Order: sequence, then structure tokens, then C-alpha cells
Amino acid sequence: MAFTPAIGWASASESVETKIDITWMMMAAALVMFMQAGFLLLEAGMVRSKNSVNVAQKNLLDFVFSVAAFAVVGFMVAFGASEFLMPGFDWNYLGLQHITAYEAAFFVFQVMFCGTAATIVSGAVAERMRLSAYIVGSIFLSALIYPLFVHWAWGNALQPNEGAFLANLGFIDFAGSTVVHSTGGWVALAACLVLGPRTGRFDARGNAVRFSGHSPVLATTGGLLLFIGWIGFNGGSTLKAGEDVAFIILNTVLAGGFGAAAGHLLGYYQDGYYLPEKSVNGLIGGLVAVTAGCAILTPIGAIAIGIVGGLVALVANHIIEQKWKVDDAVGAIGAHAFAGVAGTIGLALLAPAEQFSNGWLYQLYVQTFGSVLNFCFSFGLGYGFFWLLNRYSKIGVSNEQERIGLNISEHATRIGVGHVEVAMEKLLSGKRSFEHRLPEVAGDEAEKLTSLFNKLVSSLEDEHQKLSELELHKVKSEEAERIATLSDATFEGIIMHNGDIIMDSNLQMSELLGYEIDEMVGKPLVDLIAEESAEAIYSAIAEDKIDPYEAVVLSKKGDRIPVAIRARVTNYKGVQVRIACFVDLRERKAAENDIRIMAQQDALTGLANRSLFNEQLDVAVQNAKRNQGVALILVDLDRFKNVNDVHGHQAGDAVIKKTAQRLLKIAGAGAVVARLGGDEFAIIQRGIHFTNQAADTGHRIVAELSKPMLLDESVSVMIGASVGIALSPDHATDAETLFSRADIALYHSKNTGRNASNLFRDGLNALIEKRRALQADLEKALEQDELELYYQPRTNAQTLDIRSYEALLRWNHPERGIVSPVEFIPVAEACGLIIDIDTWVFREACKAATNQLKGAHISVNLSPLQFQQKDFVEKFETILRETGADPSQLELELTEGMLVEDDIRGLSIMKMLKTLGLSLALDDFGTGYSSLSYLSKYPFDTIKIDRSFVAALGHEDNAVAILKAIIGLGAGLGMKIVAEGVETVEEAVFLRLNGCDQLQGYLIGKPLPIDLVICDAPQDKVAAILALEAQKFTDVHVSALRSIVSKGEESDPDQKASLSQ
Repeated sequence: MAFTPAIGWASASESVETKIDITWMMMAAALVMFMQAGFLLLEAGMVRSKNSVNVAQKNLLDFVFSVAAFAVVGFMVAFGASEFLMPGFDWNYLGLQHITAYEAAFFVFQVMFCGTAATIVSGAVAERMRLSAYIVGSIFLSALIYPLFVHWAWGNALQPNEGAFLANLGFIDFAGSTVVHSTGGWVALAACLVLGPRTGRFDARGNAVRFSGHSPVLATTGGLLLFIGWIGFNGGSTLKAGEDVAFIILNTVLAGGFGAAAGHLLGYYQDGYYLPEKSVNGLIGGLVAVTAGCAILTPIGAIAIGIVGGLVALVANHIIEQKWKVDDAVGAIGAHAFAGVAGTIGLALLAPAEQFSNGWLYQLYVQTFGSVLNFCFSFGLGYGFFWLLNRYSKIGVSNEQERIGLNISEHATRIGVGHVEVAMEKLLSGKRSFEHRLPEVAGDEAEKLTSLFNKLVSSLEDEHQKLSELELHKVKSEEAERIATLSDATFEGIIMHNGDIIMDSNLQMSELLGYEIDEMVGKPLVDLIAEESAEAIYSAIAEDKIDPYEAVVLSKKGDRIPVAIRARVTNYKGVQVRIACFVDLRERKAAENDIRIMAQQDALTGLANRSLFNEQLDVAVQNAKRNQGVALILVDLDRFKNVNDVHGHQAGDAVIKKTAQRLLKIAGAGAVVARLGGDEFAIIQRGIHFTNQAADTGHRIVAELSKPMLLDESVSVMIGASVGIALSPDHATDAETLFSRADIALYHSKNTGRNASNLFRDGLNALIEKRRALQADLEKALEQDELELYYQPRTNAQTLDIRSYEALLRWNHPERGIVSPVEFIPVAEACGLIIDIDTWVFREACKAATNQLKGAHISVNLSPLQFQQKDFVEKFETILRETGADPSQLELELTEGMLVEDDIRGLSIMKMLKTLGLSLALDDFGTGYSSLSYLSKYPFDTIKIDRSFVAALGHEDNAVAILKAIIGLGAGLGMKIVAEGVETVEEAVFLRLNGCDQLQGYLIGKPLPIDLVICDAPQDKVAAILALEAQKFTDVHVSALRSIVSKGEESDPDQKASLSQ
């Protein structure tokens, strides 16, 4: 069942064309015409007065242009015959050239609806859209958007029409909740989105700023006129004066009243105030919502739909403004678009079910479909139109035009006091001089305010003139005081003297010497100068010396005050005088004394610094020549950089201080303990008669500095130290050589694993030089591609297939050949090159994983120094991304020692590596000191059994038990077990039979360059393993059979005879 404004016309046109029905239609059209006046007053009252003329013009012009557009083409598009979805076309309707009296009355009523749809847009875009753009938009809406949707929903009003597919589906919109109001509302939303908000509508944090309309009274009056006009809007849609009109008007009045009440209450709940626009929008929302179903709703249904419409209007406007940041000047979008949808869909739920021939559920579907189609069509077409129009011809006014108001910028008309506001703004911003006055127009509503403004400007002009005169007088009076003020403001004491007689002084000189200024004036200058400085001062006066020099002056109390004096000659009141400035040097002299002390002391620890250390070392070595042996002990902290990197420089300073305290305690009272810089310390120990005395001190230092240092309640670090010792006169008889020998011993400690103490000995220098040469060659090796990765296969213990490799580093030295990793890896770790080498190894392994060894699992060893770097996880992530390697193919091997120093950081890094997709293996399992706890604490994927346990098979009694325990423990924790150093078939068979996952060792294959790696285990080795395993299987079963037979003989002799046969 379809409801349109022309129900029954096609079947009973004779009754419609009666005079009383036409009279009722014309009266209803006149009432709808009142709605135009209502919209004008409503929108004009809700905008600021500087834009009210523009809003009124838009309301007038949108109506007249919509009448023109609808008459020329819109009426034909809406009600002409058509096929499905196509616009209507009928030559009789084009320009209204051949219409009947009935059709003329129908047009008059429909053009009011079209004008209403266009007017809705006016309020939403108020205060910022150009009038010309708005007129073009109104024509487009009236000629195409509105008529085409009317054609779909009401196109069968005058004749059967296939194009009216919504009406044919049973879509109900009696007087246009969706067809008129939602259409206008969605086009308004599109226009607002293209336009953007008014200047200042939202603050810096995105909160909406309320712009109060200049006249809520006008706005409320407009709302009441709309209420009156809606009687014709809904009542006239019957198109005949029947008894249904009374119920339609009743429902309209009920919905409007309850909608206004709901808006009033919800507005107070939202804002805490009774804002006038909230009740007006609630009224309109209720009226819009009831418009779709006012002919079929019961009074209770009308009340409910009115309340829903009022609430939806306010809630929708709140969301549009606060959440979507859309600036709707009058709240038209919520009150018309959203309330129209609520009323259109809501009638399917609130109207009596017998009103729907296909049932309420079908009707709900049709109503929802029609509402969604209306949004997609009206908003989509409207947004596209305004976007294109704005692209080629800006639809909004400029910021300056918006600021001064559209009354003036578009209509050259002012209303109210806007021109006074503009003049006041220019005056305050300095853009208007005091000479300008506003014209006073007799009878103008702003006449009195204009007069007051002009009087204010005149008063300000007089005050400005007086201030200018006072300023001139002030400048002249202040000029006389300027010199005295400047001299008192300086930090220096100043004396003006003529010859030897003091003429004047400043406040600072008075405070420096303790004399009043009047006491100094007239005194001979020599009375203020110490005797030893008098000659220098008189010489400076005689020579007109201007360069600074130092002297001593005497205070009133007789105190001697060191000063720096600088003077120059000038003229004062026609007399040549000398101005002398005295700078107090007491603080500087005291600071210089402090500096002399501090120059020999480390600021952080209070220990002797390098300068004092050098002096003391020279003295100690000279005394050593007189049978007073001296030991020089150099100390370097081993992992100090890590403390700074991980815990920050404050933690580093705390470590330095605690180290100094421990060294002072060990060295004793007679020794000199110095900090040479950074984490380097030195001890000069006198009275050394035996080598063991110094060696014992070195070992005590290593032991003491290896103990944890508690920095605060939660942070404890372990650093360790390397110590080098040299003796005088045993190793050197001068300070420079002694330091060099101690440094050589220290270097040896660092390169033999750190955390050690070494005494200089003959030949040590040559060993260190050899290691230094190796280090230099190693630096070139990275640059000249002398490093190479060899890959040792790891076979699946059960299938004996090769699916994994361990990447092992080799150095092809151009002169020495293959250099053992045992020889060059410690050097690389000592000098820090291991970080770059580790990075190179990982990159090469990634390349292999994407090329020659694609699909295989590659294991890479990670050095402790690399693990300590802050950025190494990010560095490895970059390598994975650059090479395109699959991280699931790669495994990093870690040792327990990496995690001992800082287990919390270690666990965090391992989690980050796991996040990258890398696997983690615990290398050399069983050789450390806390292996079992590490298995449960850290996320390892693999356990690598150290080769020493495998090699012990067949040699040590407990080897079997240990290996079984390790394999069982790993399996229980869900970890993969890899055995290293598998070199015999017996070892392989044992590990296979006891559940080991992978085997690695020379039995399967030795490490080879990537071009020579084997992809399959040697068949002879596989055969040998399987043969031995079969032999063991046979031996076990034969032994078991013999045991059974033996037991049988003892229990049944006849069975034995049978078996023997």
C-alpha cells in the first residue's frame, strides 16, 4: 500500500476537481507558504546580526528560483511517465504548457514542498556560502535531485508509472519526511562538508564553540510559524477536504508539541541550560518525523513518533557537531535529515499493522530501503555537485568577508551596530587613526552608539596628546639622571677624579670601600690606595693609561682589596676628568687558588688526577734508585661502557666512585691512587721489596672489582678489571719506561680474557706486538674480503637427512694461509672488531639462506660483545629486511656467559629476537654453572650438547647417564637436542637410540665452503650406522631369547629336549 500526496486521484479525479477540494488545497498551499516565512525568521534569528540580511535573501531567492526550476523542468521529471529508475518525461509538463486545473492545483502544492527542501540547505550553510553559489545549488536541487527522488517515491500520483518503483513497492511517505526533509537535509550535509566550518567554530582542541544567534525571539517566532504552516503541509497532502484531515492535523499537533517538549528536556540534560534552539529543533524534529505517517498513525503513535523525532534531532546534531566536527549553523541536518529517517522507518513499527497489506516486517524493509536510497542518492549527488562547483568556483566567502559579515560583503547593507564593532576593532589594532570619525546618521538605530564612539575617540586623542607632552618632559628629566643610573646599575665601582682629587663616585664604589659617597668626594685618591700600588696608579694617570692593571685598595676598615683598574679621560661640564672603574678581584683570586688545588685532583672521585700522578711518579722513580722499590699498577675496568650504555651515565659515575673507594682501601695509606681518565686508574705503591707484594695487590684488585656493585636497591652490576704491573728499578729506571712496561702488562691482561692481573716480564712485549700485528691484519681482512664462512652439516638423527648447517668463520690470510679462529677470535673480541665480524657473518648467512642453502636451517654463533650492543637487534632486523631472508631458517647460538651479567636485559633481548622470528640455541650446554636454571628461564628452542660429553662415551662411566639425562630434560621441555662432536658410528647409534634430534660432527661431514657443502649424508656412514644399530637390535633380542630358553630349561626338561631337536 503506497501513500502519496495524490491518493485516489487517478481513480476519482472528478471528486478532486470539485471547488471545495481545490479551495482546501489552495488554503493548505498558503499555509505551507507561511513555512517560508517561518524558515526565514528562524534562520535569521539563529545567525549573528551581521549575516541576517544575507540569510533573509537566501530564503527569498531559494524559493523563487526553486519555483522557476521546478516549473520549467522539475515537475516534468517528478511526475512524467518513465521506465524503471529513469526521470519522468511528458511534453505537457515541460514548462507547464498543457496542464489541467487539477494539475495546476497539484503543481502549486508540490512547488511548496520543493521550496521547503531548498530552504533547509539555507540554514545549514548560513554565514559562509556565497549567495551566487547557493542560488546555483538551489536550482540544481529543484531541477534534478528533488524531482528525481519524488519521481521514484510519488511518481504515480497523476498516472500509473513504472518509474515510481518505490511507490510500487509500497513505500509510505505521506507528506515527505524523507522525500522533502531528508533530501534537503542530506544535501545540506554535503554542502557543509565541502564548505568546512566557520572561523572560530571549533577551538584548538577541536571543541565546538557556540555561536549565539542575535535574536532567539525571532527564531522562536519562526518556529511557531512553521508549526502553523505544517498544518497545511500535512493536512493539505490529502488533496481533498475530507474527515481524514482532522486526524492528520491532530497527529501533526501532537507530534510537534511532544517533540518540542522532548527537545526542551534533552537540551537541558545536555547543556545544563534551556537553550532556545534546542526546543525549536525538537519541535521541527517531531513535525518532520510525523510527516511520513500522519495519515495512518494513532494519536499514541503520533506522540511516540514526535518524541523520537525530537530526540533524534538533538542527538544527531550533537554527534554531527562534537564528533564529526560539521558546522550546521541552525541544526537543520539533525532536525530534517535524521528525524525524517526516524519518522519514515518508525511508522512501520508504530502504525497499526492492518495498515500494511504485506505485513509490518515487509513494510519495515521497504521503509529502510527507501531511506537508505534517499541518503545515497541525495548526499552522493549533492556532494559531487558542490565539490565540483567549489573546485572551479569557490562556494565559500573569504575569511575577511566572513569576519565583517555577509550583510556588508555581499549586500553592502549594514544592520545593527556591526560598523561600530569594525571601527572599534581597527582602533584597538592600531589600523585606525584618532582623526577618523564615524558618520552620525539621524534616526539610525546605532546613532547614539556612533556618537559615543566618536566622543571616545576624541577623548583618546586628547589623552594621547597629553601623554606625548608628558613623555617629552620625562625624556628631558631622565636624561639628567641617566649617567647616575647607569653608573649605579653597573657591577663595577666608579670614581670620577680631576688630577688626584675625587669628584664623584657611584654606589658600588661606596659599598666596595665602606665609605659614604659624600665622604669620598674631595679626598685625595692616594688615601684609598695601598702603598705598594700608589706608584702604578700615579703612573697610569700621568700616561693616560687605558689598559687594565691590577692594584690593591684600602677599605674604610683597613681591609686590603685586590682590584683591576681601567680608566679613560672625558669631559664633564667643560672640565677634563678621568673616569676610573674598579673591579673587585677577591672572588677571582679565591677561584684561582681553588683551581690550583683542583688542577691536581679528579673532580668526580677526589683522587689524584693525571697531572699530580705524573709528578708523584717522577718522585717515586727517583726514590726507587735509592733502594726504595716502587710498583706501578695500572687498572682498566672491563665492561664499563656497557654500564653507561645500559644504565646511563649517572650509573657510570656511581661505578667510578665505588671503584675509587675500593682501590683506596686496597692500596693503603702510603700509596698514591689516581684516576687517569674515563675508567683508567693507577696506583703508585712504594716500599716494594718483593715481586709478590705487587702481584698480590694486583690479584686483590681483580678479586675486589669482580664483586657486584649495588648502585641502588634494584640495580647491581658486575664489571671486572684488567691489571698491569711494572716495578722500578727491576723493569725501568725512568717514569716513562715504567709506565710503558705497566701498560704492556695491562694490554696482555686485556687480550688474554680480561679480568686478570699480569706482571711485566721479558718477551711480553714481543707477544703483544704479534697480537697487534694480527689485529691490524684482521682490520684489513674485513675490507679485503679475506673472511669466509664454512658450513658444517647437521643431520636428522632419525632419518639421517641433512636439513641444517652451522656457519663457521674462516680467515684466508694472504701470507699466513688459514688462520685458526682460536687465534684470531680473541683478538677481535679484545679490539672490538668482533662486532663488525658478527654483523658480516649474519649477513652472509642470510644471503646463503636465500640462495645456495634456500630451505635449509642455518645456525650462527653470536659473540658476547655483540649481545651487549644496544642496537644489535635493530641491526639484525635491518639485515633480514635487506636480504629478504626467512628468519625461521636462521638460528642464533648463545652461551650462558652472555646472560650472567644482566639476566633481565638478556631475557628482554631474547624476546625481541624471538619476535623477529629467529630461533635461539644454548651452545656448549653443560659446561657452565647454571645450565638447568637457564633452560626453564629463557626461551631457547635448541640445546647443543657440548662435544666433551659425546667424546666421553666409552671412556667415562657416567657419560651414558649424563647424556640420557640431558636428552630427557630437553625433550621434556619441548626443546630440540643437537649433539656436537659426533665422530664415531657408535656415538651416532647411541644418540639415535636415546632420542637425540640432530647430529653434528666429522662423522657426518666437516665444515666446507658453501660451494662444496654436502646435501646428503655419506652413504657409507649411513650404512655403517644402520648396520651397527641392526646388530645391536639383534644382540638385544638374541640375549632376550637366550634368557627365555634358560628359564625354560630350569622349569621343564622335556621342553629343553624338544628345543634342542
